[in-house]
Amino acid sequence: MMIRVCKMFRQGLRGFREYQIIENPHRRHPVFSFWDKKKQGRITFDTMDFVAESGYFPLKAIEIAQKKPSWRTDQEIQILCNTLQVIGSYRNYSHSLQLLLAKVMRFERFGRRRVIIKKGQRSSSFYFIYLGRVAVTEDEDGSSAFLDPHPLLLHKGDCFGQEVSLLSSSVRKATVVCMEETEFLVVDKEDFIANKLEQELKKNANHQFEFFRKMDLFQSWSDEKVWELVILGKKEKFSYGQLISKDFVNLSSIVFICKGSCEVLRLIDLGASPSYYKWIWQHLELVYDRPMKTRFKEPSPVERFKKFQIKSYPVQDFSALKLQHLQKAWEQQGTSFSRKINTSENSLPKTLGPKIESRRPHTIKCPMINTKHGELPKEAAVGAYMKIHTVEEGEIIGLHQILLPDSEQDRRPLILMSLGTEVIRMRKEKFCELIDSEVAEKLSKFKIEYPSDEDMCQKFLMENSWNIFRKDLVHLLVKSRQIPPFTPIRHKKKGVYNPNSLTLNLCSFNKKTKPHYPIFMAPQKCLPPLRVVQAITAPRYKIQELLPQYKNAGVLI
Repeated sequence: MMIRVCKMFRQGLRGFREYQIIENPHRRHPVFSFWDKKKQGRITFDTMDFVAESGYFPLKAIEIAQKKPSWRTDQEIQILCNTLQVIGSYRNYSHSLQLLLAKVMRFERFGRRRVIIKKGQRSSSFYFIYLGRVAVTEDEDGSSAFLDPHPLLLHKGDCFGQEVSLLSSSVRKATVVCMEETEFLVVDKEDFIANKLEQELKKNANHQFEFFRKMDLFQSWSDEKVWELVILGKKEKFSYGQLISKDFVNLSSIVFICKGSCEVLRLIDLGASPSYYKWIWQHLELVYDRPMKTRFKEPSPVERFKKFQIKSYPVQDFSALKLQHLQKAWEQQGTSFSRKINTSENSLPKTLGPKIESRRPHTIKCPMINTKHGELPKEAAVGAYMKIHTVEEGEIIGLHQILLPDSEQDRRPLILMSLGTEVIRMRKEKFCELIDSEVAEKLSKFKIEYPSDEDMCQKFLMENSWNIFRKDLVHLLVKSRQIPPFTPIRHKKKGVYNPNSLTLNLCSFNKKTKPHYPIFMAPQKCLPPLRVVQAITAPRYKIQELLPQYKNAGVLI
């Protein structure tokens, strides 16, 4: 029975990682029991004894961190190192330095309003935040953080009191205070020096120095000035697909790519593009031309003539002349006044064609929104992420507009996504203080012009049309199997992702049933969230319908 209970406990708490037993909350049925046939008695299980809250430092890791560095075994150091991988600032160090830090770290937990670092004191430790938030203030007691509506906050994964300050024993320039119950991993100066961590730090600093020394931008600088650049920089690692910056254009820092590469993406609002507006309505008309879909509401000949008369000749009356021409046009097609037809501009006389509105889609039963170019179905107001540029090793991000006046700068938000990279990030203000005339001249020639949103929208529509044509052509050329091969039965896993989640289907605008798959929304600055799509399923005629002579599969058109 204890084995079963412990198994339930491990499954519920995921192996005791990042959980801590807290006070018992109120539950409707906290206790349940069942009859044991072997013991002929009732066994009671109280769930309140196993209530836990996630996010806390694991108990086993706390026991290791409370030991002296010399008492920790290699296996315990590796366990602590694996546990600390959730801290982004710790993960930025090399593996050898991570193991050394795991050997000397100690665990601390402080409550709200506790001052961790006081302004003006000598630095003796630096901290990694595992849980909670801290505020950085200019006063000594940190009270201004609780009065400021928007204080400067540091969250889980950040670090402060940098390791470089331990080597120089510099004075603290700010106060750090806890905003809530916070857990830290602390590295003290005595342990830092005793275990020779400064040697590993010097190795990392030398790698950064060699990287800056090889760049053409800093060839004219002395070694002392390059070392100032090394001190200002902070090295960070990002895995594949990890977000580096949501908007690096308006960011207060610049990024140097040390290893790997990353992509520059742009979230474009397709509904704001005239090309997309025209493209959507062209394909919606194709939907309504089909017999199974919603039909157009054909205005009567009298209504069409009245519209023409009001727009063309608001005073004079040419009804007899116009009706005579209309009647001749219908007689050529073998129609009469009592029959509803789909007239087009080419079927009418040339004098009447351009000004007569033969048909308009009045029967779209879906909510509309107003755009700059006209009404658009609300479901068609979507966005897409477009790749603009790939940044390779040795390139710099955030300097292409640093010398331009504010009126000439392109302030569109651009996203920086990692493809597996290591970067050096530093504040733009500090970097500008080191710039001399030669570097400024090189930066004036360093310009990158990104395409406009309209060009990217047209590119997205072209790629989407090509993907549609490619799928249709494959279905036409490849003959389907008459008897599908045997496939084993596989149970579908319940997942969040669905291919239809990132596809906009124009044929489902009038459907009242809600989609059973999730829809991904992207936040926008000062605007409502925008649905994100990767493709648009547009209605089209089959190739066999357009070209009846190619009805058989396997024929190349």
